[in-house]
Amino acid sequence: MTTFLQLLFSGLALGAVYALVALGFVVIYRSSQVFNFAQGEFLTVGAFTMVALYRMKLPWWFALLGTLVITGLVAAGVERVALRPLVGRPVFVTIIVTIFVGFLLRLAAILIWGTDPQGMPTPWETTGVVEVAGARILTNSVAAVAAGGVALAAFFLLIRYTRLGVAMRAAASDQETALALGIPVGRIFGSTWFIAGALAALGGVFLGMFPRSVDANLGFVAFRAFPAVIVGGLDSAAGTVIAGLLLGVMEVLTQGYINQHLGDFGDNFHAVFPYLVMILFLVVRPYGLLGTKDVERV
Repeated sequence: MTTFLQLLFSGLALGAVYALVALGFVVIYRSSQVFNFAQGEFLTVGAFTMVALYRMKLPWWFALLGTLVITGLVAAGVERVALRPLVGRPVFVTIIVTIFVGFLLRLAAILIWGTDPQGMPTPWETTGVVEVAGARILTNSVAAVAAGGVALAAFFLLIRYTRLGVAMRAAASDQETALALGIPVGRIFGSTWFIAGALAALGGVFLGMFPRSVDANLGFVAFRAFPAVIVGGLDSAAGTVIAGLLLGVMEVLTQGYINQHLGDFGDNFHAVFPYLVMILFLVVRPYGLLGTKDVERV
């Protein structure tokens, strides 16, 4: 039971990071119908920015806030410079552009911060643990779950109860109608990308705490979070969050209980398992847990 609780909290911590990254995908897709393949690089930029700001002797919490703002501004800048001029172009054009932007961001990260791993600072003891029902759980895991929960709750409150949230939902529903009603759709797109960048940065900060290192390859975690987008539903923020948490827990439990029974086949099977779940959903329920089912009238 102790081992199970430790794995469960580790899975929830990983799932919270997956949920933050996957939610960034969904927020952008819902608002502008753009699938952003540079989302992983926002995660990398956020993690490196956190390290850089902390080395400037800023308090950890101020460094974190600065990281969210800077990464959000980078994401909003990408939307304004690279994506907004492509409004009305075919979908594959915007996909190619986001891939190219991601490549440029990764190259910039390497040029600025190098390729050597860098330690992610924490405001608590890096090897500290919290005891829950006899299980020794890393403080990093508890903090990741708490921070992810607060960030996700704040996002849903913003979407539900603020003018910006109403405008974002209106733009996602029908851009032409939103424009006719006087909603500045362009600025809403910029705000959406800012939020997606900030969510990715938060995920990058807490992801960097587990191996306690950050390098230019950190952004590839976005591809590990991708199954949560499909399983939860490409147009469902709530479904994506639920799927991210579930897949994080399933991945860690698979690593802890199943890999060892599969012999050579079990090497890194836990990393493949979420994709197997994604394929199953694509076959059985392609619109995801809470996604909208497309209906065609003939």
